[in-house]
Amino acid sequence: MKNIRVFLYLLISTLILAACGQVAPTSTTYTSVTTGTIKPGDSIPAPTGDSILTINGNISQKNSGDALQFDLATLESIGLIEYDVNDPFVKKNIVYTGVLFSQLLKVAGASSDATTITLSALDDYSVDMKIEDVNKWPILVALKADGEHMPIDKNGPLINIIPYDDFPELDHLTYDAVWVWSLSEITVK
Repeated sequence: MKNIRVFLYLLISTLILAACGQVAPTSTTYTSVTTGTIKPGDSIPAPTGDSILTINGNISQKNSGDALQFDLATLESIGLIEYDVNDPFVKKNIVYTGVLFSQLLKVAGASSDATTITLSALDDYSVDMKIEDVNKWPILVALKADGEHMPIDKNGPLINIIPYDDFPELDHLTYDAVWVWSLSEITVK
């Protein structure tokens, strides 16, 4: 009888969470590639290589004036994941590798009262995105496409990837605008 109660409790809890949209991503969404050596609260070293990403705004971690800069090696030290996604812009499946956006914001020390991030690309394109979305879905800041680092002329070095295939509620009409390639700066507001 006790086992049946536990089973029913777990079943009901899962159904309630699913109805609220709060179920954690399944393991099929992404695969862990490397375990991070940089954790939230750790001091982030200043880049020793070319800076490929700057985070500024309402953050607690800084290593370059009022900003936090990452070179490729430091960004990869957060821990890498990968997932296969149907890229809507090149119209084919690509295995993207990078860091979970939510983990990146934790490492940067994004303020708990921040609600928005502005994503800016090398070509001056910028768009706002809700931090709520970054925490709800496994959005990826990709460093590699099909196992290769992405040069600027191939939309790199970073692309913000939306996992459309695994989360149908992420519709293209709303989220294509935040699929930012040549991502270079994130402002936390």
